Amino acid sequence: MGRLYPARIRKFQKMRRNADVRTVLLRGTLLCWLFAACIAAPANDGTYYTSGNQLLPLVETDIHVWREVLTLSWGEDRTADVDVYYAFYNPGEEKTVLMGFEADPPVYMDSLDLSGAHPYISDFTVTMNGKALPVAASIVRADTLFVNHGKVQALDLSQYEIDEARSGGYLWNPQANGGVPVAFVYHFNATFKPGFNIVRHHYRYRMSESVYYHYELDYKLSPALRWANGKIGDFTLRIKTRDVPLHFMLKDSVFQRSVKPEITGTGKWRRRTVLTSNWGNDKLMDVVEFFLRNATLEYKATDFRPGSELKIFSADCTGTSVIDMPTGYYAWRYRLYREGALNDKLYRIVRNLPFAWRGYVFKTEALDWFFRTRWWYIPNPDYQATLESLAPEEREWLEWFEGYAKSHLRR
Repeated sequence: MGRLYPARIRKFQKMRRNADVRTVLLRGTLLCWLFAACIAAPANDGTYYTSGNQLLPLVETDIHVWREVLTLSWGEDRTADVDVYYAFYNPGEEKTVLMGFEADPPVYMDSLDLSGAHPYISDFTVTMNGKALPVAASIVRADTLFVNHGKVQALDLSQYEIDEARSGGYLWNPQANGGVPVAFVYHFNATFKPGFNIVRHHYRYRMSESVYYHYELDYKLSPALRWANGKIGDFTLRIKTRDVPLHFMLKDSVFQRSVKPEITGTGKWRRRTVLTSNWGNDKLMDVVEFFLRNATLEYKATDFRPGSELKIFSADCTGTSVIDMPTGYYAWRYRLYREGALNDKLYRIVRNLPFAWRGYVFKTEALDWFFRTRWWYIPNPDYQATLESLAPEEREWLEWFEGYAKSHLRR
């Protein structure tokens, strides 16, 4: 009997789906972590690393989420910073609650950290009422309720290794000659005093990517409803620019349409329906499209119950990785032309995309007209187009593009 091959992988996927059903049936008596099945593209289509999640109680019916501020930021390195501010209200006496954060496993995993830490999550910290809390990381079986008598049942990682398929969702046990589906869990004990308690939570993680999105940032909002009252009294979603402007889309069903975003700084937004792809089946999705430059975006809602999980993705989702002409989104990362299609006009447009993104006002009439007709373009007369103003990834790409154009440009 060999390692974990595709047939066995399908078997364990079925086991995990069955475990999800059992979990739903047991939630009436035990509030356990949400086992959310995340479908990922194969290796040649993209890479799924993980998705974010709420801090969850294992067993809790009294304490409720009075306020939450979820702050997200990311840059050209496709690493997202997640910072969450919680104000919990405890109506009763002091109590200690086992809390946790479950991170979905990546599709592929090259190494196994015996500490139980997720390979694509770093800087995981929790503070409560101004004091840092010790946090333990564990890998658990995902097809079981992995808490017993108030303790997380972690796998003994010395008995496991990565299977030959390098499937991050499973670990292989050579002694048992079998594999188990796994989840990554960060857990800690939180003592809630009577009244209000402030919990701050932070981590960094690698965003997923595919041929459809340069990056994708998913965050599960619904588990927060499993605290008492079944809602978030005062919710704020905050997205901040970091090293570069941001052009992205947000699934519109998260909020009611009456909830409008507010932008502080330079930016704009619009609602639209985009044609995306899901395993080859085209489908329509209602989104809110944003462009932010040195700006902060905020959504605010009271008595908040999310209409769907939070889904954010880069604005290049509406085109393929090879297109004839630059379209309504900023996509310098991809080749913006078909083989043999590069000409002088297209060359000048493409090489100036990073500077137009920052609002450079072009002196050439043709370039000025072209970028002023792009939805995302916001002129900035004070911006000077220099290589130093670009992110390292952009400078590297621009150097490659200049070399490519020199040998392929049709004049």
